[in-house]
Amino acid sequence: MKRMLGILMALMLFVAPALAQSATVEGDWELISLVIEGNTYENLAQQGMVMTMRLEADGTGVQTVNGDEYSCTWVETDGEIQISGSDGAMSYVLQADGTLVGIDQVGDSMIFARPAADSPVGAWTLTAAEAEGIVINDTATLNVELDLTLYADGTGLLASGEKKAACTWTQSGTTVTVVEENSTPLSFALQSDGTLAWVLEDDNITLILSRTDAAAEAPVALESAAVVSEYGFRVRLPEGWFAIDSQYVEQIIQSVGEDIASSNGIDQNLLNQLSAANMSLFYAPNMIGNFNVVREDAGDVTMDNFPMLEPTLQEALGGQGITDFRLSGPVEINGKSYYVGNFTAQAGFDQMQYYCVANGYLYTITLTNVSDVDAQQIMESFEVP
Repeated sequence: MKRMLGILMALMLFVAPALAQSATVEGDWELISLVIEGNTYENLAQQGMVMTMRLEADGTGVQTVNGDEYSCTWVETDGEIQISGSDGAMSYVLQADGTLVGIDQVGDSMIFARPAADSPVGAWTLTAAEAEGIVINDTATLNVELDLTLYADGTGLLASGEKKAACTWTQSGTTVTVVEENSTPLSFALQSDGTLAWVLEDDNITLILSRTDAAAEAPVALESAAVVSEYGFRVRLPEGWFAIDSQYVEQIIQSVGEDIASSNGIDQNLLNQLSAANMSLFYAPNMIGNFNVVREDAGDVTMDNFPMLEPTLQEALGGQGITDFRLSGPVEINGKSYYVGNFTAQAGFDQMQYYCVANGYLYTITLTNVSDVDAQQIMESFEVP
């Protein structure tokens, strides 16, 4: 039991490093609120204040205020983003919720957020192509057929002529990444005109897909669609959630390059840590919410005597600065009993923990920044056959 608890305490509050999409400030931002002398102002457009920023990868950018454009530059230093424009410089900090907050010399702040991107869910078909500035609307001359159907559950179907293949997809802003099994990820971009663009860099051609009227309803999910873990449990993930596994790591490396992926903690070392801990890790589409499941030999721990571990858990967590840990339960969730760990989480994290003993193993489920709806689905679908 002592070894099991040692590993458990070291990992029970595990939160994976911020992933690539949340670690960069490149791209588009829009001003959503102002805090001036302690007063918060929202709905800025109604008050005649519209401001956006576009930050490029080379450190340049453009700030647009009520239609007027101003050049700017930006640089990241010690975790802060310094953005310099015609009116001077301001320090910004990327927050855990994905917003970008700038604070001026007197303490007033500007809060920016990524502009909402349209959902790509639906049926798409090839309608045009562009090469060297020439647009071809008669796709018959290209001798290419391409249809893409994206379902709300993150699955899809990619068809080219008579060839059809199942796929999965994820969205980051306007970028839609489609992955066919054992194939290189395909990167599509949602355009402002409502089309979906696929750039074939090797051929210097951009294929343009438009929505069709075809229904894009996902097939009824079967029980086998639930994630089945090598650690003896299965769980049905909420819409858009995904596992951090070798396939995901490879996808990120192919998408952004090994150096960027590794700098954000997405590499073989992460997989090694998860394997060493007997842990499965899952993330929400916004990359903020996640949950992990740790399995350890239960030894002589059972659901009947589990409450005796409370002092040990309190002592172990006390070393991490958590002084208010309390164990409650058991509670019944979908016919299964769990004990619940209650404590004040680390700053910026909303966490809950559930413990169950089954088949000689102790399972610890840690939910971090998970919505109530998603948490309910996760816990109600969690099973140890």
